Amino acid sequence: MLDNLGRRWGFEPRPVEPNTAVPEPTATAPAGQGAERVLADEEFLLGALTAHPEQLSQMAAWLHPGDFADPGHRQIYRALGALRHRGEPVDELTVLWECQRRGALADGSLDAERVRRICHVPVAGSADYFGEQVLDSFLLRTAATSAQQVHALADDNFLAPGQLISHARHALVPLDEVSRRRAAADAGPEPEAATTQPPDLPPPARAAAARARSTAPRAENKAPPSAAASSPAPSARRSRRSSP
Repeated sequence: MLDNLGRRWGFEPRPVEPNTAVPEPTATAPAGQGAERVLADEEFLLGALTAHPEQLSQMAAWLHPGDFADPGHRQIYRALGALRHRGEPVDELTVLWECQRRGALADGSLDAERVRRICHVPVAGSADYFGEQVLDSFLLRTAATSAQQVHALADDNFLAPGQLISHARHALVPLDEVSRRRAAADAGPEPEAATTQPPDLPPPARAAAARARSTAPRAENKAPPSAAASSPAPSARRSRRSSP
């Protein structure tokens, strides 16, 4: 819609200049029962990943630490990802150690008791389900933030129509990025590459024929030596006759 408006006004969309950008409002945080549900989903996800860290490898492609509403949950998710990346065992002690090593316990966002409690959260569902719930919540928060930005731009009477459209497109960039990751979560992991013969190699029959043509002939297939080759040359015979 914004691109259509830009074409109707007769200009090409251009990047937003930093000196004319409108300050971004504070991201909308969940409140009330919605906030409790969001935090519960995040704890269920972290508990499921602690019990089944193998599910983190593919989830990390579409779920980022910044998607978590709680700063402490972001730190635990980073710790889980670091342990999984290094191939170390994942349990409450290693997660607690990694959080402490990263300084998460020093800044007050986490404490040792809370880390151990989250790692022992009983989970009945799959990690993918709770990961999608966390990403959906972040998608809604991002959409609300973009809406606040566009609303503030529309109330600015000093912006020309072209500036308003360009700034609004810029405000929707984070929402597009989260939407792409949400679509990747719905699509699931990419199918593994087939282990068959690569297409650029020749077919097996053609390869066998090429090897047969390039193989040296066997000894029994060689022609026997000719009589001319076994008899001495005429010049040699003449030289023997003339010798005393």
